[in-house]
Amino acid sequence: MSSVAAQSSQLHPRIHELIEYLAEHRRRLHEAVASVPPPLRERKPAPDRWSVAEVVEHVSLVEQRVAALLTRQVTAARASGAGPDPDTSSVVSTYANPDAVVDRSRKLSAPVLVHPTGAMDTEAGTEALVQAHAAMVSSLQNANGVNLAPLVATHPALGALNMYHWVVALALHDDRHAAQIREIGQSLAAS
Repeated sequence: MSSVAAQSSQLHPRIHELIEYLAEHRRRLHEAVASVPPPLRERKPAPDRWSVAEVVEHVSLVEQRVAALLTRQVTAARASGAGPDPDTSSVVSTYANPDAVVDRSRKLSAPVLVHPTGAMDTEAGTEALVQAHAAMVSSLQNANGVNLAPLVATHPALGALNMYHWVVALALHDDRHAAQIREIGQSLAAS
């Protein structure tokens, strides 16, 4: 058995589910980026809208922050003597309102901390995205053995979420921005 397979089999089912869920949604984001011709990825469809490169940078910034939040929460929980989650059922299916994240007809304003700088092209943004995803997966693997359900933090748009649901929302965030990237590509191709 490979070390990745061995490690995966040792993960709590909920942690394993979240890692797989993140990977599936990240694949969709990468497909959305690939659907936009490279010459259009650095262009904004309008002065007040983000380019594909900026969306990719934003997603990487969000993921980095969520990974750091998870790490802080788990470190504090371990210090308090928290133990493993006795529940092995799906956490993805318990996320109450996925449409609140994915529905692009509902405008959400990103906090300034995760606004893109515009300093990255799509290639650099994609590399930042890969690194942020690796940090998130590492944070989840390091959370193995800690029940994430009682660890709650307030999301700026979604309210109080336990750390399992923060990760579900992060994956759904990829879907939201995959749709945005496709919209940007269609808008630029039509102009």
